Amino acid sequence: MRLERIDEAVAVRADFRGGTATPLAFWRRGREHRVVRVNARWLDRVGQHPCFYFSVTVASGDVFELHLRGADLVWRLDSVSLEG
Repeated sequence: MRLERIDEAVAVRADFRGGTATPLAFWRRGREHRVVRVNARWLDRVGQHPCFYFSVTVASGDVFELHLRGADLVWRLDSVSLEG
């Protein structure tokens, strides 16, 4: 696997049920990436507003790290681990 740092804002379709966010898909460079599995989720409470982090696997097998900033509700794509 090869890790690439990205750090860019992305559009995310997510489910918000029972006080928990679950990313379902996101768009990067005009391409939709559908989430097939949420591998991990964690919360960072450093600072005044929390950030909600997610490690997700998409259909290609690539693993992306996303986070939702609590301050402005903007989703960001942090990195990708490319399969193969």
